Amino acid sequence: MLLQITYQDKSTQTDENQESKDIFAILTTLSLQMDSMGKRLQQLESQQHDYKNAELSRSEDLKIPELEGDVGKLQKTHDKVCLPTAAGTSKQVNKKLHTNVNLNNVFDKPFTSKKPKEAIAITPQTTTYANSLHHNKKVYNHITQTYIENIYIIQTFLNLNPRSTTTTDPTYDYVTQKLQGYNRLIAQPKTKANLVKTCYNYGLLNTVYTHDGEEIIGIPELYKAFVTFKRITKGNLFFIKFYTAPAEILYDEIKPIIQVIKIGLTRDMIIPEEIEKQPEIQKMEIPSFYANKRIIGIATIIQELANNYLQGNAIWSYYSRDQLMIYANSKELRQGDMDEVQKWILSLLKPEMQPTTRALKKEFISNELLTRYCKLVGHKYPDHICSKCNGDDNYVPEVQLE
Repeated sequence: MLLQITYQDKSTQTDENQESKDIFAILTTLSLQMDSMGKRLQQLESQQHDYKNAELSRSEDLKIPELEGDVGKLQKTHDKVCLPTAAGTSKQVNKKLHTNVNLNNVFDKPFTSKKPKEAIAITPQTTTYANSLHHNKKVYNHITQTYIENIYIIQTFLNLNPRSTTTTDPTYDYVTQKLQGYNRLIAQPKTKANLVKTCYNYGLLNTVYTHDGEEIIGIPELYKAFVTFKRITKGNLFFIKFYTAPAEILYDEIKPIIQVIKIGLTRDMIIPEEIEKQPEIQKMEIPSFYANKRIIGIATIIQELANNYLQGNAIWSYYSRDQLMIYANSKELRQGDMDEVQKWILSLLKPEMQPTTRALKKEFISNELLTRYCKLVGHKYPDHICSKCNGDDNYVPEVQLE
């Protein structure tokens, strides 16, 4: 009985030992599985850590598995050295470092600012200082240049040919009146009408002597006045005297000629003793040369008309328009014609005011000549009025060297 109980106890103890072994085996298996899962979890965390810090590595190092040095090729194993260590730092907070894009690309291309730069335009020098002096220099237009060319031709002809060479009779054809710097035409009977007309158009006609007016047939207004005068007078030889202010040649306009023509009877022709050649006038000097002659010519016209008006000489006006007056002395006084002479005088003395006669145009003299004109006529005639009468001592004439 006792033996049976003892055997049962041993049997029961054996069963308990077996169960303990089974439990220990199960725990061991679970422990191994837990360790395996822990290692797997650490690997996953380390991979995640590598992914977060992947941008800190150079793309060139990832692509090239080995580095070449002085002693040969070295295997690149440094990228895996810290992997086990990283597994034990799973609780460490991984911060993403700031990436400087400009420094990463410093060797790819030069740094350029995002703000656009304003382009600085530098105009290259294309002219010299000498050329710049003439940059703003005025130039005569086509009309004024043509006028200068034409007057140069006729004036040179008169200066170099003071007497006709086609006739042997000294009382026929033309001679010239020698004035300061230039010659003017004196047309005797049988002078060519074309030459007379040309000199008339350019203010270079001094006197015409004629029997029948054939020499002035090319000047319609003058020829008509002469025929009328010849019809009411008896005579054989007539003179036609020209008081002329030549045209003023400006850069963009030409102020036309002002002329007063006197018709009368004469017995003899007045021919100057000195008929000589004169040097030609250079083209570049023509505008200033005739500008001075215009001032003198206007003063001469005022003096001629004023003498007749103040002395009470009766005047018959045959033509008064377009800056031209044709008149003759007569025995009978016509008040209307005398009033026209007075209007001419006052209009010429007040160049900046509206002329009282329709024959003259306003501003018949330029502002450049007004100062000299004022000095010439201002002290002679108290009726003269202009903006330069108070004095313009600071006037500086323009200088042209070519």
